[in-house]
Amino acid sequence: MNTNLATAIANAYDLSSILRVCVRSLEGDAPDQPGDGEATAHTVKMAGNMAGDLISTLEQIELRRERPAQDAKARTDAVGLLDQWKAARRSRDTLMQSIPSEQKAEPAELGALDVAIERLAEQVSNYQPKSDADAAAMLEWCVEDCAGELLCEQYPRAQKTVIEYLRAKA
Repeated sequence: MNTNLATAIANAYDLSSILRVCVRSLEGDAPDQPGDGEATAHTVKMAGNMAGDLISTLEQIELRRERPAQDAKARTDAVGLLDQWKAARRSRDTLMQSIPSEQKAEPAELGALDVAIERLAEQVSNYQPKSDADAAAMLEWCVEDCAGELLCEQYPRAQKTVIEYLRAKA
């Protein structure tokens, strides 16, 4: 187990302990003392910050886990590029879901993922298929990326390339 994961687990235990104390103070029968409300609010706020830090750490661990798998496959054909594009999109979706709704600024990782996704899309759309699997991957990318709504110059370029490949093959 790497150090970051062990640290994340330790932080999760600490967060759990803090939240148990908060629950006991909120559910307890003891009369409130002056300053209890502020102290509890501060503790809950700290727990929220700890949860955010824990989520960020786990996301970084997940991103690092996906990268070696991508690097190991490091396929440069359309199928490999599509796999990398899908992994980057999943990472982006996970990151977007983890951003608290009250957070105004986007995390720095989001910009890097957007750049990677666009770079991979450009590579897929410019690829010259050498196999039916490549051609299928290019068309699959067109369908998944546009989601039936979005049009850009990359889709017709990829589709035209696949058509030319299939005509030459026939």
